[in-house]
Amino acid sequence: MKKTSFVLGIILLTFINFIVRSLGFIYRIVLSRMIGPQAIGLYQLVFPFLMVLITIPTAGIPIAVSKLVAKENSLNNRKGIYRILSISLIIGGGISLLLTVLVSLNTNFIVTSILKNNDLHLPIIWVTPAISLIAFSSILRGYFYGLKDLKPAATAQILEQLTRIGFVLAYLIYKRPTHPITMATIAIIGVSIGEFFGLLYLIVSFNLKKLLNRKLSLGIIDNSPVNIFKDIMYISVPITISRLLSVFMQTINSILIPHRLVVAGYSSVAAIEIFGKISGMAMPLLFLPFTVTSALVINVIPNISEQIAVNNLKDVSYKSNLALKITLLVAIPITLIYTILGKELAGLVYHQKDVGIYLQIISYSTLFMCMQHTLSGILHGLGKQVITTINFLLGMIIQLYCTYFLVPNPRYGINGFFIGFIMSSFVIFVLHLITLHRFIPLKLPLLQSVIKPLICSLIMIGTMIFIKNIEAFTNPNIKGATVFVAGGLVYIISLALTKTIDIEAFLKAIKG
Repeated sequence: MKKTSFVLGIILLTFINFIVRSLGFIYRIVLSRMIGPQAIGLYQLVFPFLMVLITIPTAGIPIAVSKLVAKENSLNNRKGIYRILSISLIIGGGISLLLTVLVSLNTNFIVTSILKNNDLHLPIIWVTPAISLIAFSSILRGYFYGLKDLKPAATAQILEQLTRIGFVLAYLIYKRPTHPITMATIAIIGVSIGEFFGLLYLIVSFNLKKLLNRKLSLGIIDNSPVNIFKDIMYISVPITISRLLSVFMQTINSILIPHRLVVAGYSSVAAIEIFGKISGMAMPLLFLPFTVTSALVINVIPNISEQIAVNNLKDVSYKSNLALKITLLVAIPITLIYTILGKELAGLVYHQKDVGIYLQIISYSTLFMCMQHTLSGILHGLGKQVITTINFLLGMIIQLYCTYFLVPNPRYGINGFFIGFIMSSFVIFVLHLITLHRFIPLKLPLLQSVIKPLICSLIMIGTMIFIKNIEAFTNPNIKGATVFVAGGLVYIISLALTKTIDIEAFLKAIKG
Protein backbone atom coordinates (compact mmCIF):
# COMPACT_ATOMS: atom_id res chain seq x y z
CA MET A 1 0.00 0.00 0.00
CA LYS A 2 1.47 3.33 -1.05
CA LYS A 3 1.09 6.03 1.58
CA THR A 4 0.34 9.59 0.53
CA SER A 5 2.78 12.22 1.78
CA PHE A 6 1.49 14.87 4.17
CA VAL A 7 1.67 17.79 1.71
CA LEU A 8 0.41 15.76 -1.26
CA GLY A 9 -2.47 14.54 0.88
CA ILE A 10 -3.45 18.13 1.68
CA ILE A 11 -3.34 19.08 -2.02
CA LEU A 12 -5.35 16.03 -3.12
CA LEU A 13 -8.01 16.44 -0.43
CA THR A 14 -8.31 20.16 -1.11
CA PHE A 15 -8.87 19.36 -4.78
CA ILE A 16 -11.43 16.66 -3.93
CA ASN A 17 -13.22 18.96 -1.47
CA PHE A 18 -13.40 21.62 -4.17
CA ILE A 19 -14.86 19.16 -6.70
CA VAL A 20 -17.40 17.76 -4.22
CA ARG A 21 -18.51 21.19 -3.02
CA SER A 22 -18.71 22.51 -6.58
CA LEU A 23 -20.85 19.56 -7.63
CA GLY A 24 -23.07 20.08 -4.60
CA PHE A 25 -23.40 23.81 -5.31
CA ILE A 26 -24.31 23.25 -8.97
CA TYR A 27 -26.71 20.45 -8.02
CA ARG A 28 -28.48 22.68 -5.50
CA ILE A 29 -29.02 25.37 -8.15
CA VAL A 30 -30.29 22.89 -10.79
CA LEU A 31 -32.50 21.08 -8.26
CA SER A 32 -34.12 24.29 -7.05
CA ARG A 33 -34.98 25.23 -10.62
CA MET A 34 -36.38 21.78 -11.46
CA ILE A 35 -38.57 21.15 -8.42
CA GLY A 36 -39.56 24.69 -7.53
CA PRO A 37 -39.60 26.70 -4.28
CA GLN A 38 -42.23 24.65 -2.43
CA ALA A 39 -40.48 21.30 -2.97
CA ILE A 40 -37.05 22.74 -2.24
CA GLY A 41 -38.51 24.26 0.93
CA LEU A 42 -39.70 20.81 2.06
CA TYR A 43 -36.29 19.36 1.21
CA GLN A 44 -34.57 22.12 3.19
CA LEU A 45 -36.71 21.30 6.23
CA VAL A 46 -35.78 17.59 6.16
CA PHE A 47 -32.08 17.87 5.24
CA PRO A 48 -30.98 19.78 8.40
CA PHE A 49 -32.91 17.21 10.45
CA LEU A 50 -30.87 14.47 8.77
CA MET A 51 -27.66 16.38 9.50
CA VAL A 52 -28.52 16.47 13.21
CA LEU A 53 -29.18 12.72 13.22
CA ILE A 54 -25.97 11.72 11.46
CA THR A 55 -23.86 14.04 13.61
CA ILE A 56 -24.15 11.53 16.47
CA PRO A 57 -22.57 8.50 14.71
CA THR A 58 -20.33 10.40 12.27
CA ALA A 59 -18.83 13.38 14.12
CA GLY A 60 -16.39 11.64 16.43
CA ILE A 61 -16.14 7.95 15.57
CA PRO A 62 -14.47 8.36 12.13
CA ILE A 63 -11.88 10.69 13.69
CA ALA A 64 -11.26 8.13 16.43
CA VAL A 65 -10.84 5.42 13.78
CA SER A 66 -8.44 7.56 11.76
CA LYS A 67 -6.35 8.36 14.84
CA LEU A 68 -6.25 4.82 16.28
CA VAL A 69 -5.69 3.13 12.90
CA ALA A 70 -2.76 5.47 12.22
CA LYS A 71 -1.29 4.59 15.61
CA GLU A 72 -1.56 0.82 15.03
CA ASN A 73 -0.34 1.18 11.46
CA SER A 74 2.85 2.85 12.69
CA LEU A 75 3.41 -0.29 14.80
CA ASN A 76 2.58 -2.62 11.86
CA ASN A 77 -0.26 -4.11 13.89
CA ARG A 78 -2.62 -5.13 11.06
CA LYS A 79 -4.89 -7.25 13.25
CA GLY A 80 -5.17 -4.36 15.70
CA ILE A 81 -6.28 -2.13 12.83
CA TYR A 82 -9.03 -4.52 11.76
CA ARG A 83 -10.17 -4.94 15.36
CA ILE A 84 -10.48 -1.15 15.73
CA LEU A 85 -12.44 -0.98 12.49
CA SER A 86 -14.74 -3.85 13.48
CA ILE A 87 -15.55 -2.41 16.90
CA SER A 88 -16.12 1.08 15.50
CA LEU A 89 -18.48 -0.32 12.84
CA ILE A 90 -20.41 -2.13 15.59
CA ILE A 91 -20.65 1.09 17.63
CA GLY A 92 -21.62 3.21 14.63
CA GLY A 93 -24.05 0.57 13.37
CA GLY A 94 -25.66 0.25 16.79
CA ILE A 95 -26.13 4.00 17.17
CA SER A 96 -27.48 4.26 13.60
CA LEU A 97 -29.91 1.38 14.15
CA LEU A 98 -31.18 2.99 17.35
CA LEU A 99 -31.69 6.35 15.62
CA THR A 100 -33.42 4.65 12.68
CA VAL A 101 -35.84 2.83 14.98
CA LEU A 102 -36.55 5.98 17.01
CA VAL A 103 -37.27 8.02 13.89
CA SER A 104 -39.41 5.26 12.34
CA LEU A 105 -41.53 4.84 15.48
CA ASN A 106 -41.94 8.57 16.06
CA THR A 107 -42.49 9.85 12.54
CA ASN A 108 -45.84 11.46 13.36
CA PHE A 109 -44.41 13.25 16.41
CA ILE A 110 -41.40 14.50 14.42
CA VAL A 111 -43.57 15.77 11.58
CA THR A 112 -46.25 17.44 13.71
CA SER A 113 -44.36 18.62 16.80
CA ILE A 114 -40.73 19.18 15.73
CA LEU A 115 -40.80 20.09 12.04
CA LYS A 116 -44.45 21.25 12.20
CA ASN A 117 -45.32 20.29 8.64
CA ASN A 118 -47.59 17.34 7.83
CA ASP A 119 -46.30 17.22 4.25
CA LEU A 120 -42.98 15.83 5.52
CA HIS A 121 -44.27 12.39 6.56
CA LEU A 122 -43.06 10.57 3.42
CA PRO A 123 -39.67 12.38 3.18
CA ILE A 124 -38.96 11.59 6.86
CA ILE A 125 -39.65 7.88 6.29
CA TRP A 126 -37.24 7.84 3.37
CA VAL A 127 -34.53 9.72 5.28
CA THR A 128 -33.95 6.78 7.66
CA PRO A 129 -31.88 4.53 5.30
CA ALA A 130 -29.34 7.31 4.89
CA ILE A 131 -28.45 7.30 8.61
CA SER A 132 -26.73 3.90 8.60
CA LEU A 133 -25.26 4.32 5.11
CA ILE A 134 -23.61 7.63 5.99
CA ALA A 135 -22.35 6.26 9.32
CA PHE A 136 -20.68 3.21 7.74
CA SER A 137 -19.22 5.29 4.89
CA SER A 138 -17.75 7.84 7.30
CA ILE A 139 -16.12 5.13 9.44
CA LEU A 140 -14.59 3.38 6.42
CA ARG A 141 -13.26 6.71 5.15
CA GLY A 142 -11.70 7.26 8.57
CA TYR A 143 -10.04 3.85 8.22
CA PHE A 144 -8.46 4.76 4.87
CA TYR A 145 -7.41 8.20 6.15
CA GLY A 146 -5.69 6.46 9.06
CA LEU A 147 -3.73 4.33 6.60
CA LYS A 148 -2.93 7.52 4.64
CA ASP A 149 -4.44 5.84 1.58
CA LEU A 150 -6.57 8.68 0.25
CA LYS A 151 -7.68 7.32 -3.11
CA PRO A 152 -10.59 5.08 -1.95
CA ALA A 153 -12.07 7.75 0.34
CA ALA A 154 -11.70 10.50 -2.27
CA THR A 155 -13.13 8.38 -5.10
CA ALA A 156 -16.06 7.31 -2.92
CA GLN A 157 -16.95 10.95 -2.18
CA ILE A 158 -17.03 11.85 -5.87
CA LEU A 159 -18.94 8.68 -6.75
CA GLU A 160 -21.48 9.44 -4.03
CA GLN A 161 -22.11 12.92 -5.42
CA LEU A 162 -22.32 11.80 -9.05
CA THR A 163 -24.72 8.88 -8.41
CA ARG A 164 -26.87 11.03 -6.15
CA ILE A 165 -27.11 13.82 -8.71
CA GLY A 166 -27.54 11.38 -11.61
CA PHE A 167 -30.38 9.46 -9.94
CA VAL A 168 -32.36 12.51 -8.86
CA LEU A 169 -32.05 14.44 -12.12
CA ALA A 170 -32.69 11.34 -14.27
CA TYR A 171 -35.83 10.48 -12.30
CA LEU A 172 -37.15 14.04 -12.43
CA ILE A 173 -36.52 14.28 -16.18
CA TYR A 174 -37.94 10.82 -16.97
CA LYS A 175 -40.98 10.72 -14.67
CA ARG A 176 -41.62 14.46 -14.51
CA PRO A 177 -43.44 14.42 -11.14
CA THR A 178 -45.50 17.50 -10.38
CA HIS A 179 -46.37 17.09 -6.71
CA PRO A 180 -43.95 18.97 -4.39
CA ILE A 181 -43.95 16.16 -1.78
CA THR A 182 -42.97 13.60 -4.41
CA MET A 183 -40.19 15.77 -5.77
CA ALA A 184 -38.82 16.50 -2.29
CA THR A 185 -38.96 12.77 -1.45
CA ILE A 186 -36.99 11.88 -4.58
CA ALA A 187 -34.32 14.39 -3.58
CA ILE A 188 -34.13 12.73 -0.15
CA ILE A 189 -33.95 9.22 -1.65
CA GLY A 190 -31.08 10.47 -3.79
CA VAL A 191 -29.03 10.98 -0.63
CA SER A 192 -29.33 7.27 0.23
CA ILE A 193 -28.67 6.18 -3.36
CA GLY A 194 -25.45 8.19 -3.49
CA GLU A 195 -24.28 6.99 -0.09
CA PHE A 196 -25.02 3.38 -1.05
CA PHE A 197 -22.74 3.47 -4.09
CA GLY A 198 -20.04 5.35 -2.18
CA LEU A 199 -20.19 2.75 0.60
CA LEU A 200 -20.13 -0.10 -1.93
CA TYR A 201 -16.93 1.27 -3.46
CA LEU A 202 -15.32 1.58 -0.02
CA ILE A 203 -16.25 -2.02 0.86
CA VAL A 204 -14.74 -3.32 -2.39
CA SER A 205 -11.60 -1.25 -1.80
CA PHE A 206 -11.37 -2.52 1.77
CA ASN A 207 -11.58 -6.18 0.73
CA LEU A 208 -8.84 -5.72 -1.84
CA LYS A 209 -6.59 -4.04 0.71
CA LYS A 210 -7.30 -6.78 3.22
CA LEU A 211 -6.23 -9.49 0.76
CA LEU A 212 -3.12 -7.62 -0.34
CA ASN A 213 -1.94 -6.90 3.20
CA ARG A 214 -2.80 -10.14 5.00
CA LYS A 215 0.87 -11.00 5.33
CA LEU A 216 1.50 -7.86 7.36
CA SER A 217 -0.80 -9.00 10.17
CA LEU A 218 0.80 -9.58 13.52
CA GLY A 219 -0.10 -12.46 15.74
CA ILE A 220 -0.19 -10.45 18.95
CA ILE A 221 -3.02 -8.08 19.85
CA ASP A 222 -2.10 -5.70 22.64
CA ASN A 223 -5.48 -4.10 23.21
CA SER A 224 -8.57 -5.98 24.27
CA PRO A 225 -11.95 -5.13 22.69
CA VAL A 226 -12.95 -3.40 25.92
CA ASN A 227 -9.88 -1.15 25.85
CA ILE A 228 -10.41 -0.38 22.17
CA PHE A 229 -14.04 0.49 22.90
CA LYS A 230 -12.90 2.84 25.68
CA ASP A 231 -10.33 4.46 23.39
CA ILE A 232 -12.90 5.04 20.66
CA MET A 233 -15.41 6.53 23.08
CA TYR A 234 -12.79 8.70 24.82
CA ILE A 235 -11.85 10.27 21.49
CA SER A 236 -15.27 10.38 19.83
CA VAL A 237 -17.59 11.55 22.62
CA PRO A 238 -16.01 15.02 23.18
CA ILE A 239 -15.76 15.63 19.43
CA THR A 240 -19.39 14.56 18.96
CA ILE A 241 -20.49 16.88 21.78
CA SER A 242 -18.58 19.74 20.16
CA ARG A 243 -20.17 19.06 16.76
CA LEU A 244 -23.64 18.77 18.30
CA LEU A 245 -23.11 22.10 20.06
CA SER A 246 -22.29 23.63 16.67
CA VAL A 247 -25.40 22.12 15.06
CA PHE A 248 -27.62 23.17 17.95
CA MET A 249 -26.13 26.67 17.84
CA GLN A 250 -27.08 26.92 14.15
CA THR A 251 -30.61 25.78 15.04
CA ILE A 252 -30.85 28.23 17.94
CA ASN A 253 -29.59 31.06 15.73
CA SER A 254 -32.20 30.24 13.07
CA ILE A 255 -34.90 30.65 15.71
CA LEU A 256 -33.39 33.31 17.95
CA ILE A 257 -31.94 35.85 15.49
CA PRO A 258 -35.20 36.63 13.59
CA HIS A 259 -37.11 36.76 16.88
CA ARG A 260 -34.61 39.12 18.57
CA LEU A 261 -34.48 41.32 15.46
CA VAL A 262 -38.26 41.75 15.72
CA VAL A 263 -37.78 42.82 19.35
CA ALA A 264 -35.25 45.38 18.10
CA GLY A 265 -37.92 46.88 15.84
CA TYR A 266 -37.48 45.04 12.53
CA SER A 267 -40.55 43.67 10.76
CA SER A 268 -40.83 39.89 10.73
CA VAL A 269 -40.33 39.82 6.95
CA ALA A 270 -37.21 42.00 7.17
CA ALA A 271 -35.84 39.91 10.05
CA ILE A 272 -36.20 36.64 8.10
CA GLU A 273 -34.75 38.23 4.98
CA ILE A 274 -31.67 39.48 6.86
CA PHE A 275 -31.13 36.12 8.51
CA GLY A 276 -31.54 34.34 5.16
CA LYS A 277 -28.93 36.52 3.50
CA ILE A 278 -26.47 35.94 6.33
CA SER A 279 -26.96 32.20 6.87
CA GLY A 280 -27.75 31.19 3.28
CA MET A 281 -25.44 33.49 1.32
CA ALA A 282 -22.72 35.19 3.39
CA MET A 283 -21.90 32.19 5.59
CA PRO A 284 -21.25 29.72 2.72
CA LEU A 285 -18.69 32.17 1.32
CA LEU A 286 -17.19 32.66 4.77
CA PHE A 287 -16.67 28.90 5.13
CA LEU A 288 -15.02 28.61 1.70
CA PRO A 289 -11.47 28.42 3.19
CA PHE A 290 -12.58 25.31 5.08
CA THR A 291 -12.05 23.49 1.79
CA VAL A 292 -8.34 23.73 2.62
CA THR A 293 -8.47 23.54 6.42
CA SER A 294 -10.70 20.44 6.26
CA ALA A 295 -8.05 18.74 4.14
CA LEU A 296 -5.44 19.84 6.68
CA VAL A 297 -7.43 18.46 9.61
CA ILE A 298 -8.11 15.11 7.90
CA ASN A 299 -4.39 14.73 7.19
CA VAL A 300 -2.93 16.12 10.39
CA ILE A 301 -4.87 13.89 12.83
CA PRO A 302 -3.56 10.48 11.60
CA ASN A 303 -0.10 11.89 10.85
CA ILE A 304 0.35 13.28 14.36
CA SER A 305 -1.17 10.17 15.95
CA GLU A 306 1.23 7.98 13.97
CA GLN A 307 4.28 9.97 15.07
CA ILE A 308 3.13 10.15 18.69
CA ALA A 309 2.92 6.34 18.70
CA VAL A 310 6.62 6.06 17.78
CA ASN A 311 7.56 9.05 20.00
CA ASN A 312 8.71 11.18 17.06
CA LEU A 313 7.94 14.55 18.65
CA LYS A 314 10.17 16.40 16.20
CA ASP A 315 7.96 15.36 13.28
CA VAL A 316 4.82 16.20 15.27
CA SER A 317 6.14 19.73 15.82
CA TYR A 318 7.20 20.07 12.16
CA LYS A 319 3.84 18.98 10.72
CA SER A 320 1.87 21.05 13.24
CA ASN A 321 3.80 24.20 12.37
CA LEU A 322 3.56 23.41 8.66
CA ALA A 323 -0.22 23.00 8.92
CA LEU A 324 -0.52 26.37 10.69
CA LYS A 325 1.68 28.07 8.09
CA ILE A 326 -0.43 26.69 5.24
CA THR A 327 -3.55 27.90 7.06
CA LEU A 328 -2.11 31.42 7.29
CA LEU A 329 -1.17 31.36 3.60
CA VAL A 330 -4.83 30.70 2.78
CA ALA A 331 -6.59 32.69 5.52
CA ILE A 332 -4.71 36.00 5.20
CA PRO A 333 -5.51 36.69 1.49
CA ILE A 334 -9.10 35.47 1.77
CA THR A 335 -9.69 37.67 4.82
CA LEU A 336 -8.48 40.70 2.86
CA ILE A 337 -10.60 39.78 -0.17
CA TYR A 338 -13.72 39.49 1.97
CA THR A 339 -13.13 42.72 3.90
CA ILE A 340 -12.11 44.87 0.90
CA LEU A 341 -13.90 43.26 -2.06
CA GLY A 342 -16.78 41.52 -0.29
CA LYS A 343 -19.43 43.50 -2.20
CA GLU A 344 -17.90 42.61 -5.55
CA LEU A 345 -17.64 38.91 -4.63
CA ALA A 346 -21.26 38.77 -3.42
CA GLY A 347 -22.35 40.59 -6.56
CA LEU A 348 -20.55 38.07 -8.74
CA VAL A 349 -21.88 34.99 -6.93
CA TYR A 350 -25.38 36.08 -5.88
CA HIS A 351 -25.96 39.29 -7.87
CA GLN A 352 -26.75 40.92 -4.51
CA LYS A 353 -24.14 43.37 -3.30
CA ASP A 354 -25.96 43.96 0.00
CA VAL A 355 -24.94 40.41 0.98
CA GLY A 356 -21.39 41.67 0.57
CA ILE A 357 -21.95 44.19 3.38
CA TYR A 358 -22.68 41.35 5.79
CA LEU A 359 -19.73 39.37 4.40
CA GLN A 360 -17.37 42.32 4.91
CA ILE A 361 -18.38 42.65 8.56
CA ILE A 362 -18.33 38.98 9.49
CA SER A 363 -15.13 38.35 7.52
CA TYR A 364 -13.04 39.75 10.40
CA SER A 365 -13.51 36.30 11.93
CA THR A 366 -12.12 34.45 8.87
CA LEU A 367 -8.51 34.28 10.06
CA PHE A 368 -9.51 33.19 13.58
CA MET A 369 -11.94 30.55 12.28
CA CYS A 370 -9.40 29.02 9.90
CA MET A 371 -6.72 28.92 12.58
CA GLN A 372 -9.01 27.44 15.23
CA HIS A 373 -10.12 24.75 12.76
CA THR A 374 -6.54 23.67 12.07
CA LEU A 375 -5.56 23.99 15.74
CA SER A 376 -8.47 21.74 16.75
CA GLY A 377 -7.25 19.09 14.28
CA ILE A 378 -3.73 19.22 15.74
CA LEU A 379 -5.09 19.00 19.29
CA HIS A 380 -7.30 16.04 18.32
CA GLY A 381 -4.21 14.33 16.91
CA LEU A 382 -2.48 14.91 20.25
CA GLY A 383 -5.44 13.41 22.11
CA LYS A 384 -6.62 16.73 23.60
CA GLN A 385 -10.20 16.57 22.33
CA VAL A 386 -11.70 17.20 25.80
CA ILE A 387 -9.90 20.55 26.09
CA THR A 388 -10.94 21.58 22.56
CA THR A 389 -14.57 20.84 23.41
CA ILE A 390 -14.37 22.99 26.55
CA ASN A 391 -12.77 25.83 24.55
CA PHE A 392 -15.50 25.55 21.92
CA LEU A 393 -18.24 25.58 24.58
CA LEU A 394 -16.85 28.80 26.09
CA GLY A 395 -16.87 30.42 22.65
CA MET A 396 -20.45 29.33 21.99
CA ILE A 397 -21.58 30.83 25.31
CA ILE A 398 -20.16 34.21 24.23
CA GLN A 399 -21.93 33.99 20.88
CA LEU A 400 -25.24 33.02 22.47
CA TYR A 401 -24.98 35.84 25.02
CA CYS A 402 -24.40 38.48 22.33
CA THR A 403 -27.21 37.12 20.14
CA TYR A 404 -29.70 37.16 22.99
CA PHE A 405 -28.80 40.48 24.61
CA LEU A 406 -27.24 42.64 21.88
CA VAL A 407 -29.37 41.82 18.82
CA PRO A 408 -32.67 43.07 20.39
CA ASN A 409 -30.95 46.35 21.29
CA PRO A 410 -31.78 48.84 18.47
CA ARG A 411 -28.30 50.31 18.91
CA TYR A 412 -26.77 47.05 17.68
CA GLY A 413 -29.42 45.05 15.81
CA ILE A 414 -27.89 42.38 13.58
CA ASN A 415 -24.45 43.77 14.40
CA GLY A 416 -24.91 42.20 17.83
CA PHE A 417 -24.76 38.78 16.18
CA PHE A 418 -21.63 39.77 14.24
CA ILE A 419 -19.95 40.96 17.45
CA GLY A 420 -20.72 37.67 19.16
CA PHE A 421 -19.57 35.60 16.17
CA ILE A 422 -16.24 37.43 15.83
CA MET A 423 -15.58 37.43 19.58
CA SER A 424 -16.43 33.73 19.79
CA SER A 425 -14.06 32.86 16.92
CA PHE A 426 -11.27 34.92 18.48
CA VAL A 427 -11.68 33.43 21.97
CA ILE A 428 -11.71 29.83 20.68
CA PHE A 429 -8.62 30.56 18.55
CA VAL A 430 -6.70 32.05 21.50
CA LEU A 431 -7.67 29.21 23.84
CA HIS A 432 -6.68 26.58 21.26
CA LEU A 433 -3.37 28.36 20.63
CA ILE A 434 -2.54 28.56 24.34
CA THR A 435 -3.49 24.90 24.78
CA LEU A 436 -1.29 23.76 21.88
CA HIS A 437 1.65 25.86 23.05
CA ARG A 438 1.62 23.93 26.32
CA PHE A 439 2.32 20.65 24.53
CA ILE A 440 4.48 21.40 21.49
CA PRO A 441 6.73 24.36 20.56
CA LEU A 442 5.23 26.70 17.97
CA LYS A 443 7.82 27.89 15.47
CA LEU A 444 6.13 30.30 13.10
CA PRO A 445 8.65 32.98 12.01
CA LEU A 446 6.80 36.29 11.82
CA LEU A 447 8.44 37.29 8.53
CA GLN A 448 7.76 34.06 6.63
CA SER A 449 4.40 33.18 8.18
CA VAL A 450 2.67 36.56 8.49
CA ILE A 451 4.50 39.56 7.02
CA LYS A 452 5.40 38.08 3.62
CA PRO A 453 1.94 36.52 3.07
CA LEU A 454 0.41 39.87 4.07
CA ILE A 455 2.60 41.77 1.57
CA CYS A 456 1.73 39.26 -1.18
CA SER A 457 -1.94 39.60 -0.29
CA LEU A 458 -1.76 43.40 -0.54
CA ILE A 459 -0.12 43.07 -3.98
CA MET A 460 -2.97 40.74 -4.95
CA ILE A 461 -5.62 43.18 -3.69
CA GLY A 462 -3.96 46.06 -5.55
CA THR A 463 -4.01 44.03 -8.77
CA MET A 464 -7.66 43.12 -8.29
CA ILE A 465 -8.70 46.73 -7.66
CA PHE A 466 -6.74 47.87 -10.73
CA ILE A 467 -8.49 45.32 -12.98
CA LYS A 468 -11.86 46.15 -11.38
CA ASN A 469 -11.46 49.79 -12.41
CA ILE A 470 -10.65 48.98 -16.05
CA GLU A 471 -13.53 50.18 -18.22
CA ALA A 472 -12.79 47.84 -21.14
CA PHE A 473 -14.97 45.06 -19.71
CA THR A 474 -18.62 45.21 -20.77
CA ASN A 475 -19.87 42.00 -19.15
CA PRO A 476 -19.83 42.37 -15.33
CA ASN A 477 -19.67 38.60 -14.78
CA ILE A 478 -16.60 38.20 -17.00
CA LYS A 479 -15.04 41.23 -15.34
CA GLY A 480 -15.71 39.85 -11.85
CA ALA A 481 -14.34 36.42 -12.69
CA THR A 482 -11.23 38.00 -14.26
CA VAL A 483 -10.64 40.10 -11.13
CA PHE A 484 -10.62 37.11 -8.76
CA VAL A 485 -8.76 34.68 -11.04
CA ALA A 486 -6.06 37.25 -11.79
CA GLY A 487 -5.80 38.06 -8.10
CA GLY A 488 -5.26 34.42 -7.23
CA LEU A 489 -2.55 34.00 -9.86
CA VAL A 490 -0.75 37.17 -8.75
CA TYR A 491 -0.82 35.95 -5.13
CA ILE A 492 0.72 32.58 -6.04
CA ILE A 493 3.42 34.25 -8.18
CA SER A 494 4.15 36.72 -5.38
CA LEU A 495 4.60 33.88 -2.90
CA ALA A 496 7.17 32.30 -5.20
CA LEU A 497 9.03 35.55 -6.00
CA THR A 498 9.28 36.59 -2.34
CA LYS A 499 10.35 33.02 -1.44
CA THR A 500 7.50 32.78 1.02
CA ILE A 501 7.18 29.31 -0.48
CA ASP A 502 10.38 27.43 -1.25
CA ILE A 503 9.48 25.70 -4.51
CA GLU A 504 12.26 23.12 -4.25
CA ALA A 505 11.35 22.21 -0.65
CA PHE A 506 7.69 22.18 -1.63
CA LEU A 507 8.29 19.63 -4.41
CA LYS A 508 10.33 17.46 -2.05
CA ALA A 509 7.55 17.60 0.53
CA ILE A 510 5.05 16.44 -2.11
CA LYS A 511 7.21 13.42 -2.90
CA GLY A 512 7.46 12.70 0.83
